[in-house]
Amino acid sequence: MTYLQTALAFLPFSAIAAAILYLPLAILLHVKRKPYPFIRHFVNYLLIGYLIALIYVTFFWASTDIPLTLDERLHLLPGDSFLYALQWDDGLWSSQIMWNVCLFMPLGGLLPCVFSPLRKGAWKTVLICFLLSLCIEFLQFFIGRVADMDDLICNTLGGVFGRALYTAAAWAFKKVKAFDPILTDHAKTPGHVAALIAMMLILIVPTAVDLVNAALPYGLFPIAG
Repeated sequence: MTYLQTALAFLPFSAIAAAILYLPLAILLHVKRKPYPFIRHFVNYLLIGYLIALIYVTFFWASTDIPLTLDERLHLLPGDSFLYALQWDDGLWSSQIMWNVCLFMPLGGLLPCVFSPLRKGAWKTVLICFLLSLCIEFLQFFIGRVADMDDLICNTLGGVFGRALYTAAAWAFKKVKAFDPILTDHAKTPGHVAALIAMMLILIVPTAVDLVNAALPYGLFPIAG
């Protein structure tokens, strides 16, 4: 079982919590006569649910009561975890590396859907993913968890891949205006359908990549020899 599979057990709680938090905002938008289509509300809801799940898995999930030494809690050397995986890989660390990439892929795809300034210039989305990951690693050190430079690298890389999925979906469905129901208040039915497909790609691809990596004997990137 991969890190992602075990973390998915938290989804029902995050889904309910996101609904409770977003419902007042949806009502407020309705009162202010901003009739967002369902898909626009759905994307906003997904981002809130994702952030709730992110807080849980980075600060509370898989925590331990065993105190760690400073050397165990602080890994500042880039590539340290990668080298460990290459030399002593038992399937755990390669899955953790893949998990840290997949963890931020939805964020890279959802941010430009929700915030219009991020739709032009992919670097803005990637920078936010980097800064958020940096804050997480910084706080993890002070609560007794591990702060790892390689986690920062993998999270940022996940943000890059997520933003690439957003760009690819927007380009692929451009003729049917896939993102009209996300970016505007009105859209035709084909746009809603295409936008749902795009959202499925942004959310399902990270899970699929993680599962395929875990299923292969040496992961997606086997070491020759």
